[in-house]
Amino acid sequence: MSLLRREESAGGTDRRGQVGIGTLVVFIAMVLVAAVAAGVLINTAAFLQATAEDAGKESVDRVVNGVEVVTAAGHVTPDANDNVENGTVETVRLWIRPRPAAGDIDVSELSVKWVGEHQAKSLSFSGSDPTAPSTAADAHRSFNASVGIGDSDAILETGEEFVLYLNASQIESADADPTNRRPLRPDDRITVEITVAGGSTSTVYLSVPDYTDDTSYVRL
Repeated sequence: MSLLRREESAGGTDRRGQVGIGTLVVFIAMVLVAAVAAGVLINTAAFLQATAEDAGKESVDRVVNGVEVVTAAGHVTPDANDNVENGTVETVRLWIRPRPAAGDIDVSELSVKWVGEHQAKSLSFSGSDPTAPSTAADAHRSFNASVGIGDSDAILETGEEFVLYLNASQIESADADPTNRRPLRPDDRITVEITVAGGSTSTVYLSVPDYTDDTSYVRL
């Protein structure tokens, strides 16, 4: 009887050992799965954080890094020798400056969208000669700029102002021919959108008021 018990006892020890090894294998597998899951979660969290930072930076850039229009004026043509009807608004001038806390802005990389009485046009930077809008062959699809306040480079910095020149008469005619012009008149309305390289857009709504024929400039 004692021999039988010892054999049964020995068999029970083997079974307990097998159960212990199986439990250890399952435990190790669970640890490995948990480690893999933790790694996936950490990578996902890092990706989401980076995405959130990029989205936040882009949102800040769109809100902060833009320009604002200080003043808008229209140049009234003084005579009929330039193929523009006397007493009409030929050129629109926009004085712009950076928004508060904005970074440096390259004026040559600005894009301007014009929505007028007759045309909707996208305008690109053409040059820094302020007289060019009256004579340039591409004045119907471009704008020019010059420094109003600041140094002589094309970078708009805090405390500086630039003047944008838009040839309204040629933009509204959508024609490169300088003899075919469509100037602005009282009660005409224009929407101008100025977009910087980072994507921030500023919108200004202009309206031509009644004015006397002997004035040179009219506030829009």
